[in-house]
Amino acid sequence: MNPSIDPRAQGPYGSGAPAPPPYPPPGASPWSTYDVTRYLCAAVHTDSSLAREAVSLVIHQPRRAAASSPGLDLACVLRHALAARRRQRRRDIALSLLLVVLVIVLGVLADQSSTYAVAPSAYGITLLLGCFLAWMIVAVEMFSTHYRVVSRQLKRENFNPRNAPRPRNRKDAARIEAIELRDRGNVVMSSGFDPFVGHGGTYSSWSFALNTARAETGKQIVPFTIHDLNEHVSNRVAALRLPGMQVTEVLLINGADLLFGIDNRTRAEVLRNPAGPPAAHVSEALLRELREVGTARARPYLAIRVTGWGGELVSTLFLRCALLPHNEIAFIEGNSCLLPPVSEKYRAVDLRLNSPTLRQWFSLLGMAALHTPIRLVLAPLSLLGDLFAPLSEWSEQRRQARRIRLRSFNYGAEFSLREAASGQLYYRYFQTLDRELYAKTVEHRVLDALVQFLEDHNIDSSELIQRQTTIYNSGLFAGRDITVTRSSVQTGVAAIGARRGGIPQPVKPG
Repeated sequence: MNPSIDPRAQGPYGSGAPAPPPYPPPGASPWSTYDVTRYLCAAVHTDSSLAREAVSLVIHQPRRAAASSPGLDLACVLRHALAARRRQRRRDIALSLLLVVLVIVLGVLADQSSTYAVAPSAYGITLLLGCFLAWMIVAVEMFSTHYRVVSRQLKRENFNPRNAPRPRNRKDAARIEAIELRDRGNVVMSSGFDPFVGHGGTYSSWSFALNTARAETGKQIVPFTIHDLNEHVSNRVAALRLPGMQVTEVLLINGADLLFGIDNRTRAEVLRNPAGPPAAHVSEALLRELREVGTARARPYLAIRVTGWGGELVSTLFLRCALLPHNEIAFIEGNSCLLPPVSEKYRAVDLRLNSPTLRQWFSLLGMAALHTPIRLVLAPLSLLGDLFAPLSEWSEQRRQARRIRLRSFNYGAEFSLREAASGQLYYRYFQTLDRELYAKTVEHRVLDALVQFLEDHNIDSSELIQRQTTIYNSGLFAGRDITVTRSSVQTGVAAIGARRGGIPQPVKPG
């Protein structure tokens, strides 16, 4: 690639600024240098509710799977979430102490007023001083967040995932290390209806059945297996060599089926220890066995992911091919998922200077003033929640252990950090085009590969060619036994109204 046009060759302020490394450092996640990792690290520092969810719903759920997402170094984000919670806890402690002192002083003044004459202004001065100190506490915490952490550690020119803060206790460290391994695994474990957790909303689905027992005129069918079909499609798609594309085989399971519902062979690999989290990786032999069954509760899919725009735009096609007994009917299904760009409020990290200007100082102080009343009221409640968190976790673990004994526990991921941080807006016109490019190019190659496979094995492909055209021009329902759906992506916050002319546009249906 020409260095003059390679976005990795220049920093955000021109060629004089250092650029991030083109590849992740040894031993790091393959997603560690993507922009979306930085954005979510900044998000957990600036959004206390998101940091709290990351800690309580991911780190402190040691028995559940964690929802990994393409383009995101989840372990790095979780380390920053723990650091953010520690800093936010110190702020809440200071505000709670201030509130206690304020209540005591006001109580003393009220008590003294029955014996001595206390000027009414004393109450006002006490409240004013208390509010001023609370304002300063919130402002200092906000300044530390934006100009000591975000601007100095999470911008393009200074971000290094290896410098992520380390957990203070071994339990959290061990959990994050286990999650880091899952980022390189081939098991996707959901807890609800949608099996594609961590990959965004499903915006396009199609499926059809093919008669694979009808030979071309004057020819004899060449025998084949489901493994031959799967390998052919995988190789043909991989030959596209789209930038940022990965073709892997993953196993999709619902966490509620692990203890009751799946076969013993699958359970032995996925759930080696019922008291611990499910495995992040299964063997190729198991995938081959499940591919042959086709109707088991744990099903292998080809995951064709295309990651672009620094990890902010990820299109994934989950493809499954199944052969019914005697190879007379092939069932093909495709589900396209989209991870749209991160919400705009989390993208401001690249707009931060290393130190605030006078205008930014006033803006920060104004924001602190707006947040101070809420922070002051919620600080004691948040602190009480943190104080009783160990007891709550112990109670939750006992409840989960009881459900495991009853074989009713759901090991699936309940929360996706990447999906929670997603918005509903494209920020560049070319992002809308690239989403179409990724999805339609992959879909086109898959269908072409299927046609070629049938022809190579002397199977009549005329029916598939007709359906191929139907999928390209899909509506809600088309054809005799082919179903195609298109729907808008429903992830992250709700789309806001937007006009043309430089304003981000909503994510629209495929």
